[in-house]
Amino acid sequence: MNYDGSEGLRADVAALANAMCDLRQTLNGLEQQYNYQAESLPVLLASQTLRRINELYLKAYCEVLTLDESFKD
Repeated sequence: MNYDGSEGLRADVAALANAMCDLRQTLNGLEQQYNYQAESLPVLLASQTLRRINELYLKAYCEVLTLDESFKD
């Protein structure tokens, strides 16, 4: 274990990683539901925006996963 005295930090990082995972799943679901093959302009715009949000969010999610993995139990 490499976080003696930082158990609160460890728990907070794990909780953040879990919450971000849930949001990532939501984003993936929305991206599939409102995809680029739609015929209506609002859905196409939503699809484009969701893809961009998901792409940006993935970078932040990967950062928190890296931080989470740095704790050794």
